Amino acid sequence: MFAKFDAHVHLDVRPEDDLRRMSLAGIRYALTLSHDPIPARTHDALLGHWEAVRAAAERADEYLIDARVGLGVHPRAIPERGTERALRALEERLSDLDAVGEIGLERATEREVEVFREQLDLAATEDVPVVVHTPRSRDPRVVARTLETIQDSDADPALVVVDHLNERFLNDVLERGLNAGISVQPGKATVEEAVEMVLNHREDADRILINSDASLAPSNVLAVAEVALELERRGFDDVEAVTRDNALQLF
Repeated sequence: MFAKFDAHVHLDVRPEDDLRRMSLAGIRYALTLSHDPIPARTHDALLGHWEAVRAAAERADEYLIDARVGLGVHPRAIPERGTERALRALEERLSDLDAVGEIGLERATEREVEVFREQLDLAATEDVPVVVHTPRSRDPRVVARTLETIQDSDADPALVVVDHLNERFLNDVLERGLNAGISVQPGKATVEEAVEMVLNHREDADRILINSDASLAPSNVLAVAEVALELERRGFDDVEAVTRDNALQLF
């Protein structure tokens, strides 16, 4: 059993038993990201959340999981007060981060686009990889605006992962030279759907990353291991790429 990398998790809201289960399943790397567990009405509330994300990464080490850290302003957690202070705080932390994320658009309001674009440009100043949220609604208008904003930013497409994709949008992301994240979570993709997407795009296996998006929502922390097993059963040659190596190279 080879070591695996869950490329998008939120360990700050998962119980410690999940870490044990992940480690037993061979998931020995993870990228834990900031998100929207509480209403981030102020700059201080957001910074408190960032500290919780860092603490969760340290806790994972006890279970032999090398957890890397991504911080950012999620589109559903843009502070009502102090957004500019939060962005400056992110800039100050860039050199210590493995990623900026998750960031992106939820409804594609002008405020969301402004905050998203500024974070993309900040990440580009130090070549920090970026993890981009797409909404559960899979609204084509929002996804299109997301891709346009990335294209118009200073971000290097090779350092950007657009996450929570389904088959409809996978080609759009890959054709732009971006990395594609497939989240195996109820309402996003099943294990079977993720496997089919990988097999249908095997020529781009070096730019696909599997993750569980384990969060407060119903989740399966063993999703990456289950996808790896099914891909092996199907005789896929690049299992380690999509379930570990691509994420290791980025983060």
